Amino acid sequence: MSTGEESCPLCGGENHCGVEKGEKECWCMTVRFPEKLLDAVQTEQRTCICPICLDTYKKEQG
Repeated sequence: MSTGEESCPLCGGENHCGVEKGEKECWCMTVRFPEKLLDAVQTEQRTCICPICLDTYKKEQG
């Protein structure tokens, strides 16, 4: 599992953060993250959640 700003705080995989890659925007700026999913991340570990974890959460919530 990797760590750092480029890593998802839930699974440790790459979060594909555009801002961390020097881009003006990130994919996460165009989607809505459910509050319960954000609450699963401790404040000191807040980095972008990866698209896989977001999709998995949404599918599990039905």
